Order: sequence, then C-alpha cells, then structure tokens
Amino acid sequence: MSLELLRNRWTYPVLVALLGGPLRTSQLLKLINEGTARNADLGGSRALHEKVLLATLRQMEKEGLLLCQRVATDRVTGYGPWEMTAAGKELLHSMHRVAAWSAAHRDQLAAALRNRRGKPSTSFDGLPIGVPALSPEQEHWRGVGMALAVLRLRWGFAVLCQLNHGPQHPTGVAAAVNAGIARNRDLTGRRSLSEKVLWDTLHRLIDVGLVIHRPRPGQFASTARCMLTPAGHALLAALVPVGYWAAGHEERLLVIVRRRRGLLEG
Repeated sequence: MSLELLRNRWTYPVLVALLGGPLRTSQLLKLINEGTARNADLGGSRALHEKVLLATLRQMEKEGLLLCQRVATDRVTGYGPWEMTAAGKELLHSMHRVAAWSAAHRDQLAAALRNRRGKPSTSFDGLPIGVPALSPEQEHWRGVGMALAVLRLRWGFAVLCQLNHGPQHPTGVAAAVNAGIARNRDLTGRRSLSEKVLWDTLHRLIDVGLVIHRPRPGQFASTARCMLTPAGHALLAALVPVGYWAAGHEERLLVIVRRRRGLLEG
C-alpha cells in the first residue's frame, strides 16, 4: 500500500526536495526541475509545471505526507512554505535499504532504464557524458528513484511477490495475482491482470534483472517457468522496512488506496 503513495512520479522528488527543510512552491518547482535535468537520462526530461506541482502537493497534504502554512492575502488564501510531516520523513527513511540495493545493482538497472528511453551510451562512471558528478547524497536518492521507476509498474510488485513463493509458470502467476485481487476488491477495484499486461510486466522485470524466464529451444514460452533472480529476492528484502512503515500507518493507507481506486468518495 505504501508504494501506492509513490505512484505519482512527482511525489518522490517532492519528498527529496524537502529534506533540507521547508520550501515555498516556487522554490520546490525550481529544485525539482533541476533534479529532473540531472537525471534526464533515466527518467526523461519532462519538466514539472506549477499547476501539476500544486495538485501533487495538495494530494500529499491529504495523504498526511506534507504540511503547509496557509498565508492570507488581500484577495485569496495563498500557500506558505511546505514541509514534510513525521510520516513523510519516516517513509523516506524506510527506503534507505532500497538505496543500498540500487547501488549494488546500479549498472544493470541504469542500462535497462536508459534502453527503455532509447538513450545513447554513457561515460565510465554511468552518467551521461557532460553531466557533472553527483554528490554521495544525490547518488543515494537517485538510486531510490531508479528502484521506484521499476516498482511504479502497476503489476510489477504483485508479480515479484508471487514469484517469491518459488518458480511458476506465467499463467500460474497471473491466476494467483488475480485470485488475490478477487479477495481484496475493497482495495483493488475491478481491474485484473490480463495476459498481455502480464507478459509486458515480465519482460520489463527480466530486462532489469529481477526475473529469469528462459524457455528451452522449441518450448512454448507459456510452459517455461519463471523465477526471481538473487537481485529480485534482494529487492523484496530491501522493501521490508517500507512494509513496516505501511503497517504502522495501515488505517490511513487503507482510506487513501480505496479513495484512489474510486471506492470511497471525497
């Protein structure tokens, strides 16, 4: 459920930008777009616009990740500095092990993300040619961002969790994931994992080195079992603190997820 909070691509950059302390909307916008430019090789160069940022900030405030001091003016109520709540800081802290996992698998992870974007070759240090070296702190949070780019796949985490039980045929993975969805309609809504989306998800997880699926010559792909790689098992282990964070905020997260799925009003 905690990963649902990070499905918006701008939520994580907002949290990282606020690590240094409260910022106004204009300061946040500048800082996030600077970070986007530094990491364009992995996440694209799409700029964040003020309207989208404000919508993200309001949503994060509702979710209990941010606080904002309202400032009264002559005509309207404006927004003062934004800052992280204790829950927002705890969420970021819970991802330190994810950063360590990303550092250990940086080359394959970065190569897969760049290939998906059709990016050219890079210099020896893994950064695009011409981009200044990052500070250790920037490298740390860049690593978490790379991992989240994989986990942001709608079905990626569910597939990884199912394969954590052992090698399975793709059709068995889809059946198990959909059975879990059916048991939790109050959270999942009506959408299920289709065969087409399953294969797309598997291919992306294979590209990034989290899953193995190797049919023998002449064997149908659907009859060959897939399994987690050591990197896949390590990523799930790195996410355990995030799971503990979610358990500590379960009641509030249940409301947020149901609302996002259109299962609650407001």
